[in-house]
Amino acid sequence: MSQPVLLVEDHGPVRLFTLNRPERLNALNQEMMASLRLALDEAAADDGVGAVVLTGAGRAFSAGADLAGFAQMAQEGDQARRVLFTGLEGPRALANFPKPLIAAVNGPAVGWGFTVSLMCDLRLASQEAYFSAAFVKVGVTPEFGSSFLLPAIVGLGRALELVLTARQMPAQEALGMGLLTSMTPPAELLPAALELAGRIAAMPRPAVGMAKALLRHGAEVGLEQVLDYEMRCFRTAMASPEHKAAVEAMLEAIQARKA
Repeated sequence: MSQPVLLVEDHGPVRLFTLNRPERLNALNQEMMASLRLALDEAAADDGVGAVVLTGAGRAFSAGADLAGFAQMAQEGDQARRVLFTGLEGPRALANFPKPLIAAVNGPAVGWGFTVSLMCDLRLASQEAYFSAAFVKVGVTPEFGSSFLLPAIVGLGRALELVLTARQMPAQEALGMGLLTSMTPPAELLPAALELAGRIAAMPRPAVGMAKALLRHGAEVGLEQVLDYEMRCFRTAMASPEHKAAVEAMLEAIQARKA
């Protein structure tokens, strides 16, 4: 029997979500997104959950969207599937989650792996982690609210440099620019994230929820409009021949490294 693509376990009042496709570096597919949305809904409705930690199984947080899926959509020119893949239900589920959400970034956070961490309220990372907004590298555009959130967190100039170069940013640099709350040795990351989430979960729940909502409201006025514009750009980019060629080239390079 196949393993679930998202593991869910409780640590007292803290619920831990673990992206669980380690053999694919926790790359996002439709099943994982659907599982994450369902898990968020269940955590939001569960009065026993005071905070949620999101991490990845194995050596990666998430390598982004599954390139094999990209390649198939590009090959088939399947616009209906592109629309389904780029639906706003996923980003809205994270943007509207009412409880504290903490990312424990245990390894590479690329593409969606980077942007889903931006949707979290706080981010901790292992010293071995790195971040890459690698969208233009595969011929697509930033998504999941990142065109709003990344400039808001690190500034427009830094955001532009990260997005336009698609370079890898080490955790130490991310910490220095204010993207991270803290950086730890690998073995200490999850305990640190769970401890932080536990301290927050011990606070009066209504006040925590309202404080999060207030701060998000003040910081994110206009995010809904950004989400719609982002996904229209992303769909257009997915239909381009440049995207198809870039994905095929990357898959060939991966296969060559395995050979």
